[in-house]
Amino acid sequence: MKIKIKSSSIIILLLLGISLIAGSSKLETFDEPIAHLKLIINGPTDYGSYISKYLEALGIELEIKTLSWSLFVDALINTHNFDLVLIGITNGGTTPDERVLFTEQGAFNMFGLSSNIPYQNESEVMQELSVSVVDLYERQQLLFDWQQLVMDRIIPILPLHVAKSYVSLWNTTKGYDYSWGLANSLPYMYNDGLHEGQMIIDEWNQANTNWIELNPLYTDDLASKNIWDLCSDPILMWSPDQIPIKTGLVYDWEQIGYNHIKFYLRDNVFWNPSFNVTERNIGSAPLITETSLGVWEVTDPGILMTGLKDGSVSNGTNQQVTAKDAVFTYLAWSNLNVSEQTEIHEFITDIFVDPVDDLAFHIFVDGDPDTPEIEPYVDFFSRLNHGCLPEFFLNSTNSEITFSSGGIKTWGLYNDIQYTPQWKTFSDSCFGHGKYMLDYYVENSITIHTRSPFWHGIGAKDGTTDMNLFFEKINTHCISDFMNELDAFKAGELDISGVTQFPQERKLMQADIRFNVQSELYDHLPFLAFNLRRPFIGGADNQIFLSEPGKTEYTKSCAVRKAICYAINREEMNTEIHDGEYLIAHSCLYPYTAFYYYDDVIKYEYNLDKAREWLAVAGYIKTETTNVITFSSILALLVLQISISVRRRKNK
Repeated sequence: MKIKIKSSSIIILLLLGISLIAGSSKLETFDEPIAHLKLIINGPTDYGSYISKYLEALGIELEIKTLSWSLFVDALINTHNFDLVLIGITNGGTTPDERVLFTEQGAFNMFGLSSNIPYQNESEVMQELSVSVVDLYERQQLLFDWQQLVMDRIIPILPLHVAKSYVSLWNTTKGYDYSWGLANSLPYMYNDGLHEGQMIIDEWNQANTNWIELNPLYTDDLASKNIWDLCSDPILMWSPDQIPIKTGLVYDWEQIGYNHIKFYLRDNVFWNPSFNVTERNIGSAPLITETSLGVWEVTDPGILMTGLKDGSVSNGTNQQVTAKDAVFTYLAWSNLNVSEQTEIHEFITDIFVDPVDDLAFHIFVDGDPDTPEIEPYVDFFSRLNHGCLPEFFLNSTNSEITFSSGGIKTWGLYNDIQYTPQWKTFSDSCFGHGKYMLDYYVENSITIHTRSPFWHGIGAKDGTTDMNLFFEKINTHCISDFMNELDAFKAGELDISGVTQFPQERKLMQADIRFNVQSELYDHLPFLAFNLRRPFIGGADNQIFLSEPGKTEYTKSCAVRKAICYAINREEMNTEIHDGEYLIAHSCLYPYTAFYYYDDVIKYEYNLDKAREWLAVAGYIKTETTNVITFSSILALLVLQISISVRRRKNK
């Protein structure tokens, strides 16, 4: 009996060994590289070096070519002499419309996308539809589906790492939200105590460079825009998620026709006093005073500027903001006589005040004004978030006819109107309907804003009504050097400072309870792009579908692109190159465009086994061995366990 048991054990062990060998599935590359690819870059080679290392593990040899900018662009647009390219895109991130990149006729179609590539026609139909869907949530779902299609079935890119910008505040300040910015955060902000170096609790101190031009039609620097934003709320509010919301002057809109939208302005919004502050200084009397009856009066009516149209002034309560101001603003932005950015408003083919409701206006749009057909276009919403301009002050009664960039007949905005006293003074002494009024400024030193009692009180972030402003004054100090700004902040002379340029200082502040460091994603998307024209990653293999069960909807070249994506360890690159602080992007839209960015899209997280599996189904890797216990292994172990149990019982 003992001899039989020993014999059975030996047989079982042999079966177990055989089953372990038979059940293996190790993936092993061929002896020679399976492909030679060319990667072009313009800039540092850090990313290229890591990608080369990762692809080597797949048996792919990578040649890295660093090109000058002119040769780099020529390769992308003309010669297409590359397999892979490291590049990034930046367009403000306000729109999910990326047809310029991901359509066959797109001006920046570096990938070779065409109707010959499976699923590309479906992708283009979805993209075209997305620019005509007005309902935000319907459009969001459509773009979610499109991103999944592109990143799963086409794969023209592997998104990489998105950088962040940082600001630091003293922790005594509550309610500030970096993504919303100062102007929109102010109704929610307050100080719950004095921080180090601070003397006055209800004044806000910040730094910027010298502003240049306060008329937003000519503003092209951030410092000037920040001054204007404190004076004027947007007509249409735009959220940090990159969608229009109903908390600005526009409180609602409706689609009348496929290219016709009607907008409604809120009532009881008034222009702040039309002060000329060019001669004011620190010793001047207050702009306004409060009477015993609680009514605010202009302290010095002599500094109120008269309007161009009818010689009227604004005292804070007599000039209401109406639809004519909104229509005038958009016509001014699109008129060559007074605007330097007319091209961004050429989509407006008609605009007018509602004939019945003076707080409503109509806009007709054309997605492509260069063609005779009227094409629907939704993304014009992102171009309506201008601060409103005072029509009574800047418009005229001149009968000369001029035209907008969209071909709209316009009266009043005649040639040379920008040289009138009103236009010239507005560039140095703007006024709006916003939270603060320009008080005075000292060139190369400081600009002071004073809280407006005439502001309408609607919070931009959530539409809360009857909001108050904690800060009496906003003091913008002229500090052009970032290090000097940081030193002033650390000394307590400023309440906020940018710290993006100083990563070590920022990390110290993040660990210090005295500070509140906030970040925001840049509107930039770096990625590794595939040239789908080239063999191995594209070419004729775009037409060969896989026969592997469960993968028949993918092509041979798509499988290769998936393998490359899975083989690249973006987490390690982020840690080694960016100290782990960048966001790893996963989709073909900017993560900055948060409302439309699909975070649940297929993710190519580092997985070398998956990479090799996709190369295997594409026919580039042999299947051999790995330590995987199969069914026969489990059966042999079970027989062995039963034999041991029987032996123990008989020995008792």
